[in-house]
Amino acid sequence: MKIEEVAYVIAGKTLAVLEEKYHYRIPDEHKRDIQRAVQGSLNEVLGTPAAPAADEDAGAEETAE
Repeated sequence: MKIEEVAYVIAGKTLAVLEEKYHYRIPDEHKRDIQRAVQGSLNEVLGTPAAPAADEDAGAEETAE
């Protein structure tokens, strides 16, 4: 399975959780549009540097010394 397909499936599962757990009503056409948008932005997401959470942990260690 390609990473683009995985992104599409994950977006679909996320929408299903919104419907089941939070009682959102999302038309099928909107679901497909959202899944395609997530799939299309995958390169942008993968090209983004990691969140600075690791840097925050390092800063906490420096402060503790």
